[in-house]
Amino acid sequence: MKLLPVLALLCSATAMHAATATTSDGCPAQGDLVLAARTPEVDLYDAAGGKRVDTMEAKKFPACVAIIGRATNMMLEISLNGKNYWVPPFMVKYRFAGNLPAVCRNLAMGSAEEKVGATRGLGEGCPKPGGAK
Repeated sequence: MKLLPVLALLCSATAMHAATATTSDGCPAQGDLVLAARTPEVDLYDAAGGKRVDTMEAKKFPACVAIIGRATNMMLEISLNGKNYWVPPFMVKYRFAGNLPAVCRNLAMGSAEEKVGATRGLGEGCPKPGGAK
């Protein structure tokens, strides 16, 4: 019966590892995250289409910051020190969890009528032109 204590120890070690496990990008948090700065400095904006209000050095930019909003122009809303800012996606490394919304575009398809295209399938998840269903 010496196997039982070894089995109990192995199970508790596995449970501890699962509780402290991080994802492959090193962030223990789940969901949409800004992982780290990608450029030497990160510009912080007051709105998705607003003006730059601050610039933060990459070494001072926090890791694993939750994304609390996304704009149609791809800007990411984060909260730093209790204040909300928007960051350009090319200045940070980020991770989206779950399903991403379709990016819809009007496409010229070589005909007189406009078609709607999406990121996955042509028109999937996008509104139909002219109110068609």
